[in-house]
Amino acid sequence: MNRVFFTGRLKTKPEVVYTPKGEKFVLFPLWVDEGDFRIDVECTGERSTIHWNEKIGKELMISGMLVKTKTKSHDVFKLKAHKIYWMEE
Repeated sequence: MNRVFFTGRLKTKPEVVYTPKGEKFVLFPLWVDEGDFRIDVECTGERSTIHWNEKIGKELMISGMLVKTKTKSHDVFKLKAHKIYWMEE
């Protein structure tokens, strides 16, 4: 089973991209204060329709799975989001 939960903050405007078939993806870094790192998040479907500009600076928790991708120099992990929960202030 590959199910993880990360909490962090959305600090930058997400990037919206489309596949050749027209499927919408939203990509953004989740900044995790405890451990001082970021993890790249990819979400699709109804999660991609969130009004992202209004959410910059907000805390969120993401449920998803880790996906390993290969770059030229090393392996990188991304978080493929299944659910996004916005934290209340």
